[in-house]
Amino acid sequence: MSFKVYPYKQGSASAKTLATALEGKVLKLQGSKFRPKAGDVVINWGGSRIPDFGPAAVLNPDVTVAQCKLKTFKALSAAGVRIPDCFEGRAAADAAPANVFPLVARTVLRGHSGAGIVICNNTAELVDAPLYTQYIKKKDEYRVHVMSHGGPDDTHPFFVQRKARKLDVENPNWQVRNLAGGFVFVEAHLNEVPQDVLDQAENAVLALGLDFGGVDVMWNEKEGKAYVLEINTACGLEERTAERYCGAIHNLL
Repeated sequence: MSFKVYPYKQGSASAKTLATALEGKVLKLQGSKFRPKAGDVVINWGGSRIPDFGPAAVLNPDVTVAQCKLKTFKALSAAGVRIPDCFEGRAAADAAPANVFPLVARTVLRGHSGAGIVICNNTAELVDAPLYTQYIKKKDEYRVHVMSHGGPDDTHPFFVQRKARKLDVENPNWQVRNLAGGFVFVEAHLNEVPQDVLDQAENAVLALGLDFGGVDVMWNEKEGKAYVLEINTACGLEERTAERYCGAIHNLL
């Protein structure tokens, strides 16, 4: 079995880290000499448009829905996955009742790491955006890495991370918990994660028809409910995380 990683961009550090863990190679986006054959496994690492790899097995052959936050929320809502209340377009946000604020304006539909997020506390603070989601108070925010064989009984989380405050940051952004806001990922044990967080993550991967994904999930302890924010198909990887992906991919196959 020969592994190849098709990156979302040439030079992707996470694609290289994954390929190294799999003892495989990263494919060139242009001028590749790779000729797929039976027994080859291509992992699509966030590529929106991928070539026909013929007889090779391809994981995550279509991630176009996952890459667009608006399409993602529509697909998740249709499948019954719990998400924050959504408003498409400025007119819908302007007409939103006062009790749904704060709203999170998503000015960028294909961004990552919090790109394009604006917190709007009331109608007067609204900015133009294609999508707005209700801000959900949370105790914790997780990234649940899920591998799927295509059915609910064969879809399982294999690694979980929790966003934790960097101790050297004096004023972290508790609303937008990203690196710029003073937060990093730390490993979480599966048996310490609320079951609804895991359930919603599994359902999200199934809803988008993915073989794998890193699902960002908020946990509201007061409600006892988890809410899905997005599904990452090319998340950042360190060596330890890549080893987890390597083991999960081998198990999948």
